[in-house]
Amino acid sequence: MSVRHWQRFLILSHRYLGIALCLLLCLWFASGFVIIYTGGMPQLSEAERLARLPVLNLGAVELSPQAARAAVRRTEFPTLTTRLGRPASVFTRNPVQVLFADNGELLTSDMISSRQIAADFLGAPPDALDRVGLIERVDQWTLELSSELPLQKYRSGDGQGSEIYVSPSRGRVVLYTTSRDRLLAWLGAIPHWLYFLPLRADRALWSTTVVTLASVGVVFVALGLVLMFTQLRWRHWPKLARAIPYRGLMKWHYMLGVGFGWCVLTWVFSGLLSMEPYSWNRASGIGIDVATYYRSRAGMSAFESVATVADLAVIEGSLKEVKFHAFAGKGFYELSIGGDGSAGAISREFREVASMEPLGLFTDAQILAQLEPAVAANMGATEILTEYDSYYYGRNSRLQMAPPLPVLRVDFDDVAGSRYYLSLQTGELEFVSHRANRTERWLYRGLHSLDFNFLYPYRPAWDVVVWLLLAGGLLLSLLGAYLGLARVGRWLKPR
Repeated sequence: MSVRHWQRFLILSHRYLGIALCLLLCLWFASGFVIIYTGGMPQLSEAERLARLPVLNLGAVELSPQAARAAVRRTEFPTLTTRLGRPASVFTRNPVQVLFADNGELLTSDMISSRQIAADFLGAPPDALDRVGLIERVDQWTLELSSELPLQKYRSGDGQGSEIYVSPSRGRVVLYTTSRDRLLAWLGAIPHWLYFLPLRADRALWSTTVVTLASVGVVFVALGLVLMFTQLRWRHWPKLARAIPYRGLMKWHYMLGVGFGWCVLTWVFSGLLSMEPYSWNRASGIGIDVATYYRSRAGMSAFESVATVADLAVIEGSLKEVKFHAFAGKGFYELSIGGDGSAGAISREFREVASMEPLGLFTDAQILAQLEPAVAANMGATEILTEYDSYYYGRNSRLQMAPPLPVLRVDFDDVAGSRYYLSLQTGELEFVSHRANRTERWLYRGLHSLDFNFLYPYRPAWDVVVWLLLAGGLLLSLLGAYLGLARVGRWLKPR
């Protein structure tokens, strides 16, 4: 095939592939303006869940954490929280079990009034809620909650269009949405991620569809960039007006491609990488022997007496939830405290069991002494971080609490180039980084969200840059779709 025929093939491929793909790109760019602020599908954030819990009734607790653990023969310690207005020990690993801490009774589905749970969550009378029904298959808003099914769904006439999903097995609300949340999802996450229920309900089909469309999109945009060079009249360069071989809207499409085509390519490519296609990033960091790392669980003996729970009454503020930890021979509480129902008002405190004093930080030496025998690799460089680095960071998400600081960062000499981030507050392993996901961090999050240290922290400069690029990509795609459809229309028009 001659060069001229190849060029003709590229033009026709770009032109007719472009009709459908430009419409898809329009959808992605338009929804991008919304999703950069909404963050995704409606969820019940941890902070909001805690804020809506009643104050923990410590005076009613008769069952120690150790006794609750023994009663249901679990190895992990429970979380002390409130279920059905009563203090309860909740074991969150599968299978989820709830043991009432006032009498040791195991929560069963026949004890649950889902309507009352939903009403308590909203602070409304039960008769103010309308039961929608039992959700046994995922709907548009429970696509990520298939493991929680079945769920009872209620709707409130509170003027906000509130909808509440209650898990009968957990005895709590697992999802809360308002009309505003759902509208923003329809404008943002649903079109951007192609989260349309008939497609997304079949995860394999959805994944294949997104990967295929994004892959074709990469090829399509790349073809456009190639044509940008091959179609240019180089003999007239640098007189741009004469060098561009088009007029009218086609000229504007060409010029927008010059200005924004590279950005469109990186956005489509990085969006493709978010799906981890073609098994390119299935690596994992080196594992940790949890039993060895937490070998000093002797500190957990501090939780054998119910009196230790009663000691929490000295805590100021509205205590909502208690978690029990031990590390390096020391038992301590993780307390969630908040009072006014505002998600932003929730705070975490750590207290020593023995003294009820605030827990001090563990030293790097204490953590390394626990870690060394638990990992089958040699440790390399270590560093205490009091600020986030490029791989361990928080982005002020309204849905997730920021990762804790300070942490100890530990490098290993394994083939994956593993790196651990361990909390100096609790000793917990917070994040595992390795060579593959560090590469993905730049190719996906860096390119897709412009998440670079020289730009992302500087708002609203980041917003201005992203809006400009989104607007350029949207206009480029709109023009491409219009030009393609116009040409097809002329071709179909009777002569």
